[in-house]
Amino acid sequence: MGLPYGRLTEGKKYGVSTDDFTRARAEKEIHTVSRTMADLRKRSIRVLPGGDFGFKWNPHGRNARDLAMFVDLFGFSPLEAIQAATQSGGELMGEPERLGVIAEGAYADLLLVEGDPVRDISILQDPRRFRAIMKDGTFHKAPVSDLAVQTVTAE
Repeated sequence: MGLPYGRLTEGKKYGVSTDDFTRARAEKEIHTVSRTMADLRKRSIRVLPGGDFGFKWNPHGRNARDLAMFVDLFGFSPLEAIQAATQSGGELMGEPERLGVIAEGAYADLLLVEGDPVRDISILQDPRRFRAIMKDGTFHKAPVSDLAVQTVTAE
């Protein structure tokens, strides 16, 4: 989905054809995929985000845009989109206790962001809002110092 979406939204600045035929084909693909994905969701068929990355108009690191498409185009709630990218991924990979969950003994791949992506999924597309990044329990972006000393109580 990222390729036709990227073609429509960013293709022109990268020299990708935006003639009427190309635009119509991309729009039809987006419409068809959106309708199909919404139908799969209604039928409770598990769907995970993923895309064709590595193109100028759909570069690596745009995974969060896929989550926004799940919400904006496919009818998922932000929480459902996040669960599809995390929890469902762990289940699909055969490691539901260690991958895509926050639990003792899990891999501890975490992203701490400023804001609430369950209210606004688009904040995941803004790296300036990333406060800490952890992979396998090791920080790759250390917590912002003022956050490191705060205590947060779960509601």
